Amino acid sequence: MIGNTMSRKLKKSAIPGVTIAQFVEDVPKGCTTPDFERKPITLTLSEGKNAIFRAVVKGEPKPEVLWKRSTGKIDDPDRYQTTFIPGTNEFTLQINKITQDDADVYRFTAVNDYGEAACSAGLKIIQGKFHQLIFFLSFTIWVSVLGKNLRTPKAAQKKEIDPDQVWQLLLNADKKDYEKICLKYGIVDFRGMLRQLQEMKKEREDKQAQYVYSIANLKHVRVNQEQANASFDVEMELKNLESRIYLYKDGEMVNFRLNDDNVKHCLRQVGKKYNFIINDLQPEDAGVYQIKIEDVDIFSTELEAENIPVYFRYPLDEARCHEQGNAVFQCTLYEPCFNAVWFHKKNQLKPNDKYEISVSNDGLTHHLVIKNAQPSDKGTYTIDIGRRTSSAWLDVEYLDGVSIKKEGQFHKLIIDEVQDKHAGKYKFEAEGVRTEASIFVEDPPNVNSELLEKLKKEPIVVKAGKNAIVKIPFEGQKPIRSSWLKDEGELLDDARINTEYSDNYTRLCISSANRKDCGDYKVKLRNESGSTEATFKLIVIDKPQPPTGPIEVVESSTSGITIQWKPPRDDGGKPIQSYVIERQQVGRKTWVTLGETTGNSTIFTTNKVEQDKRYYFRVRAVNAEGTSEVLESDEVMAASKVFPGPPAPPKIISANRGAITLSWAAPHKTGNSRILGYTVEKSKKGSNTWIPVTDLPITEKKYTVTDLKEGLQYEFRVAAINSAGTGEASAPSEAVFARDPMQPPGPVKDLKVVNTDYCSISLSWTKPGTEEESPVKGYIVEMRHTDMLKWTQCNALPIPMTAYIVRGLKPREMYFLRVRAVNDGGFGEPVELDSYVQTIPPIVQPKVLVKDTVKSFMIVKAGDTIRVRIPFEASPPPEVHWLKDGHVLTAKATTATREGVSQLIIPAADFSDSGHYSIVLQSEHGKKETFSFLVQVLDVPEAPGPIQLVERVPDTVTLMWEPSPTEKRDRNLNYMVMRRDSSKGSWNMVADLIYTNKCTVANFVPGRDYFFRVLAKNYMGVSEPSETVQPWSIHKERDYSQNETLKWRLDPGKKGGPKMLYSLTNHCKENCSQLLQTSSHLSWAIAARG
Repeated sequence: MIGNTMSRKLKKSAIPGVTIAQFVEDVPKGCTTPDFERKPITLTLSEGKNAIFRAVVKGEPKPEVLWKRSTGKIDDPDRYQTTFIPGTNEFTLQINKITQDDADVYRFTAVNDYGEAACSAGLKIIQGKFHQLIFFLSFTIWVSVLGKNLRTPKAAQKKEIDPDQVWQLLLNADKKDYEKICLKYGIVDFRGMLRQLQEMKKEREDKQAQYVYSIANLKHVRVNQEQANASFDVEMELKNLESRIYLYKDGEMVNFRLNDDNVKHCLRQVGKKYNFIINDLQPEDAGVYQIKIEDVDIFSTELEAENIPVYFRYPLDEARCHEQGNAVFQCTLYEPCFNAVWFHKKNQLKPNDKYEISVSNDGLTHHLVIKNAQPSDKGTYTIDIGRRTSSAWLDVEYLDGVSIKKEGQFHKLIIDEVQDKHAGKYKFEAEGVRTEASIFVEDPPNVNSELLEKLKKEPIVVKAGKNAIVKIPFEGQKPIRSSWLKDEGELLDDARINTEYSDNYTRLCISSANRKDCGDYKVKLRNESGSTEATFKLIVIDKPQPPTGPIEVVESSTSGITIQWKPPRDDGGKPIQSYVIERQQVGRKTWVTLGETTGNSTIFTTNKVEQDKRYYFRVRAVNAEGTSEVLESDEVMAASKVFPGPPAPPKIISANRGAITLSWAAPHKTGNSRILGYTVEKSKKGSNTWIPVTDLPITEKKYTVTDLKEGLQYEFRVAAINSAGTGEASAPSEAVFARDPMQPPGPVKDLKVVNTDYCSISLSWTKPGTEEESPVKGYIVEMRHTDMLKWTQCNALPIPMTAYIVRGLKPREMYFLRVRAVNDGGFGEPVELDSYVQTIPPIVQPKVLVKDTVKSFMIVKAGDTIRVRIPFEASPPPEVHWLKDGHVLTAKATTATREGVSQLIIPAADFSDSGHYSIVLQSEHGKKETFSFLVQVLDVPEAPGPIQLVERVPDTVTLMWEPSPTEKRDRNLNYMVMRRDSSKGSWNMVADLIYTNKCTVANFVPGRDYFFRVLAKNYMGVSEPSETVQPWSIHKERDYSQNETLKWRLDPGKKGGPKMLYSLTNHCKENCSQLLQTSSHLSWAIAARG
């Protein structure tokens, strides 16, 4: 447990609304702080439902999830249940049968050793609807009466706003409004807000770029007091016009309509401009409004409550009363008003015997009572409070058949025959007591039941070419809307089809009906009270279509031709009675009728043919309505007999020691006559002798051969027989032993998955334990998708190996697999894997596979291409990022990654491309692997600057030069110094690998002239030289082998030794200085005078 002195370091989460606190300064490699991959969302549910919060977290080590609520505890296991679902990696909190007490803010925390991540979500409870109230105060309504819900005005409550919405407001606000928003929502760290806001803007722009090309001219909420609405605008160009646009208020989705001012929320679009309008503004409309494209925030703005002009809490409602009754108008204001004025049409009303005008003591509720209402009192009534008006319509009706009876304390209102005009609100007043009730007259559409029953049982039959007319009369409250359908599809009017509508019937007219008009018809009738429908079947009868071709020649010979066809696709609604067959000889114009067949027979044989003659045949279908068009054949020749072709090799159905059962198919080529039967022959395996198994042709395509010797192996072949004779025999069947069937093999063992990837699954298993008793011939592998119930065979033929790779699968899909052994006895029992297998490769953490292929330091010549290939291993494929000096690569650089190799290419490298490069591999779970290397771009260095010669020591000279400009960007640059004797033409190197800008040179021959040059060097080569212009030399020394006599004189007036009569010359000084440096002993010959 970490002590209280621990410092918490805040981190940013990729999920908005999630805060992360890091407990330690440095998180160990391979470990991470917790974070939410999906956070719980605020829920709005009705009482009695179950609320389920879901969260998906990540972190290493695996975090623990804690659930809390702001007020109250979560300690009742019957109501609060927390679970973890391994398949989806979800943590859930389920609250059973929620009540109003469960409405709260719930906090979710994921904790491990290195930090914690926290977020919150709300639970809002919707109360059940008020029960309908029925007023019954000495007042009885003798028809069905429904009461209205009571509305009790509520003061506008201050709404809680999600922190995400505050950030969305800041993202879209002007900078001048930042301080106002921060003060309003309690943000105190203004600088921190600005930093985070900058990061969020970049992230939001990246998300918006998925759906829009551009966003401009954001206009926040504007309130129009005259029209009592508010609007806000945004201009944007969508990449996909099919993208869905959503409107949210305080985090909850709001429905809106396009270009419809009669709804609460409306969207008007003109080109790129989107204008959202909030009509009939009320205090509860205040809040934060957000526009989203799919799931991406586009624009947020706030409608503040103080900006909403509210006057009428409850405006005037439409009123209805019967003649001589009293009509009442009432409205309630938000602010007191004692000088309101009432109008009827344009006439001002004054209190009198006709009009009773009153206002409550608080000035909020206003009443107008129109007494003894007459038809002339109909019209619009308006109350004017100075700033706004409210209007409603009064309808005065004369009600006949209405009477009022009093029975003791009970007053009864009786309506003899209820009609539409009786609908409305009825009020009863007696001695200051008032009650009211509403009558809703419901009269749904009605069609005569006998007509409906007849239409269902008896189809409407019409002959082709005639008109089909169907009239459906109905009754019910007007208006009644009708719609026609055919085969559940809308029936639209066209040149032939016409639908008519009136107040009491609807009619369908189809002119010149044809077979395509057949079908199931339906008419739907609806009004405000309900709906009904009438259905019927329409049958149009006609002559049949031609028989279905082609006409096939079953048999053709010199003695006759047999043809065959298929029935018509449409018999015209009447059964086929017969077929008429005609023949025409090729080259002639006359058609000869050969005969007829019944409606059930589609084969005909004629012997009215001649050998080697060619004929055409045609067939007509006949029903009660007429004869169809003809079906004509190709040329048919009455040819000589042709033998049938060979059938396919026969198949072995079963075998035992006494009998073997075969089956076969008819040959593709039957000759020019039908197959009369087959002959079957047998042969012992390895023998060339074939023996018929019967003396007579076999008419079926299946036969059981007996007269076999047990234990021998046999082959069989089949030949077809037609009128020409026996055709060519088939190829031999598969060899089979005449012995009792072998037992199927047992189940395979140790079935397991060896490997998986995105498109294949590798399996292995071992042989069944019954291998000695029932030898295995091979194995069949089967699979099925988790969404399917049917098993599919993977290998067409049994495989002898005990391993198999199932290929061609879809990535990340789940499959069940099983294997069964096969032998001559059949299929063994299938063995299935314990659970499904998902087509994903095994997880391999990202790892860079760099050996000698990439060096940690690279030198590249300027102008060449930088090309680096980094091999790696990872499964599934990781995200690959390339960085230079910790930043994203420039547009000049390109990267490509595929099949475990990522490549960096920078063409025409220049000096700015030098730096530290890194490749970062990141797995789906956040695991990272990084490899870095240094790249230095160099070129042949530039020449050094001018050379200066300085003589500080005899017989030596120090060269000093200006550095090469390349030295600033190449720390490995060095210099080489060369000199040339004037007596020689060649340059000799005197110093190399000089990393400074000077060099001292010695070993000169006096009296000779020397020239010097300096060259800059690096890995790319040697620069042009910088040379001295003037020669430099050392003078020859004089011959000091003879002593020079120095004369001294003595000064008689001074004490001391002799004094030199003349001083040494400068030349002597120089030579003496040199001698002092080169000789340890110096002798002087001095001559002195007197």
